[in-house]
Amino acid sequence: MKRRKTVMLAPMALALGLTAVLPACSSNNAASTASPAQTAAGSAAPASPKATLEPYDVSLVYQAKPMKDDALVQEKLNEYLKEKINTTVTLQPIASADYKKKTELMMNTGEKMDLVFTASWLDYSANVTKGAFLELDSLLDKFAPETKKLLHPLYLEAPRYKGKLYAIPTNKEITQGKAFTFRKDIADKYQIPVDKINKVEDLEPYFEKIKAAEPDMIDYYVAGGPASFMMYETKSNYRPIGPVPAKLPMFFLDYKATDMKVHTVLDQDIIDLNKQDAELFRKYYEKGYINADAATVTTNVADIRKQGKLWVQSTVWKPGADIELKLSDNFDWVSHVVEEPIVTTDLATGSMLSISRTSKNPERAMMVLNYLHTDPYVINLLVNGIEGKHYKKVGPNRIEPIKDSGYDSQVFWVLGNQFINYLKPGQPDDLYESWKKFNNDAKRFPLIGFVFDDTKVKNEIAQLTTIVNEYKVISTGAVPNPSKLLDERNAKLKAAGLEKVATELQTQIDAWWKENKK
Repeated sequence: MKRRKTVMLAPMALALGLTAVLPACSSNNAASTASPAQTAAGSAAPASPKATLEPYDVSLVYQAKPMKDDALVQEKLNEYLKEKINTTVTLQPIASADYKKKTELMMNTGEKMDLVFTASWLDYSANVTKGAFLELDSLLDKFAPETKKLLHPLYLEAPRYKGKLYAIPTNKEITQGKAFTFRKDIADKYQIPVDKINKVEDLEPYFEKIKAAEPDMIDYYVAGGPASFMMYETKSNYRPIGPVPAKLPMFFLDYKATDMKVHTVLDQDIIDLNKQDAELFRKYYEKGYINADAATVTTNVADIRKQGKLWVQSTVWKPGADIELKLSDNFDWVSHVVEEPIVTTDLATGSMLSISRTSKNPERAMMVLNYLHTDPYVINLLVNGIEGKHYKKVGPNRIEPIKDSGYDSQVFWVLGNQFINYLKPGQPDDLYESWKKFNNDAKRFPLIGFVFDDTKVKNEIAQLTTIVNEYKVISTGAVPNPSKLLDERNAKLKAAGLEKVATELQTQIDAWWKENKK
């Protein structure tokens, strides 16, 4: 299909090539101080790894639905890595719904782990400050220099804490734009002017029309949380910064301003945005445009989409995103991007691997990570499975998945280097080149690399989290008088210390900006 899209881009001011309590733990350990010629097990880091390295099993803990043929893929991976670096890998996929809870328990109990999937939205920075992950700068230099060379420079700037690196990002698109994504057959049938839909209000005439004509479809699907995640992006220059209690943005920076001033949900202009948004979705709910169980349903939007019940969705977008949706659910999709892509710390740290403080051989873990980023056989084995069993090779860099083969891991964005993944049906030959341009054209957020240290305000953030959870249904549209409830929530947030957190955040930003202003 021919994709229609409008992208509002600002030229990037960088010439960049893509080339829950833990014990205290010092990051200044053997992992970061060992000699380049010495591994944690005491053996040399050799020119001929297999001949001189002691056997070691690297556990790889990552977010993915466990698949029937995981054991077969692991067996093939171990045959290969044992020959290369005398290493085996234990794959530990954990379903997304359980991942955060299970990995935090593993970290809190000191369970032995090596490579661990982490992300900004999985409390990466909080786990760094708790000592869960090892410092990686020297390990990267000594055992994965090829990976360091391949990664976009901002990828090694964003995951730092007090100047030190604690995670290696997945090599993929470094940012995303916000978009409205439409099922193409529905957009064509009802003559929806996709390129003119710039905010949720623009959809209202089509909500009414499609509700009447397609009664089995949901106009706007909401699952237990805010109906819109694009309120700030389509109506302001505010972007989230700092802690996000219960995933609700509370602190903001005007990314086009120069004063680095922290704004909060208690600022009147943000209150006005929140109330406008909540009242809009309340109206849509009352008209039946939003699903009746919006406040309580937990079914993932992707599952609803695959059932053919959605014709529009607010999404994050990158080149090829519409094709990825088609590969997932067999419908053609077309997107209109309404936010210029911005490289923020959260986006640049949205998919990473860290090395656990409980690893018995961090050096070997970094060697395996290097294979995930540099070896097409290794990463495609994990992403696509075994050739002939799980996919057919139809070109030098192109495959056709075998339906119901027993392996459909969906970890292409979770592990390693997506730029060496095989292309699938419908993905254009120049997909990865378009990602490079997308990355280089994106705008740099002024505080990229800033990470908030919540040490002084942990109690306040815990109280804010409790309050957010109490009022999380406000923006689903499912409750009456949302503006009144927002006033109640904000009064409680203020009493719980939101302004104290904002003051601490401003202090840290001021200090960081003074040292890092570019």
